[in-house]
Amino acid sequence: MWRGVTQAKPIRTGASFVGLGTHAHRLVFYPISAANEETGLATINWIAEIVVDQSQDWGSGDWNKRVDVEDFIHHFVEWDYDWLDVPELLKGADSAYEYPMVDLDLLPSWVDGRVALLGDAAHVMYPTGSNGASQAIVDTRELGAALIQHGVGPSALEAYDDKLCKDISEVVLRNRGSGPFGILSEIEQRCGGVFDDVHAVISKDEIDEFMAGYKRAAGFAMQSLNEAGHTITPGSKVWK
Repeated sequence: MWRGVTQAKPIRTGASFVGLGTHAHRLVFYPISAANEETGLATINWIAEIVVDQSQDWGSGDWNKRVDVEDFIHHFVEWDYDWLDVPELLKGADSAYEYPMVDLDLLPSWVDGRVALLGDAAHVMYPTGSNGASQAIVDTRELGAALIQHGVGPSALEAYDDKLCKDISEVVLRNRGSGPFGILSEIEQRCGGVFDDVHAVISKDEIDEFMAGYKRAAGFAMQSLNEAGHTITPGSKVWK
């Protein structure tokens, strides 16, 4: 995957998160600033992705490798639509960075005796669901809640592990299968990605259910989040 930011006009609502393409070849972009009142331009964060053959040597596994846009723009040179010029968007970045997308086999447990893992150490996953950093925060809150409830010791770590390890492993597997962007592959399989009306290919109800399934697994379901109580009761402490 390659990442960069470009000054460009936001589309649709002006705050829309857009993903297009397929599991093997896609672009994701969204604004990370408000549009300038004079120019109408916002800072657009974009991520360009392709799937490569893992049997061949990809080369460097650097996580912060700066590259020239020309090194990868050929994958997207034909993506010029009346509502979006992808090559122009990519070329507008001052810099671009290349990242290998890798994950690790799932752990049966995040706990070993008096040691517990959280965040990427526990469940490194493909960054396709925008939930890597947020999940680390959830882990921390749940671990804190377990320590308050069970005291500082192995029982708290076991409770934390029992609550999260299995469910978050499901999120890891969903992200490995392209996470919420799996809907793009479903459309690709049905019509080759060519359509005049997407709802003639897949119904709105199917799309909504697909996205809701991911949100439920990742803990992003809006109603559940809004109705949930505090993970840690305000004022609670591990030590009195």
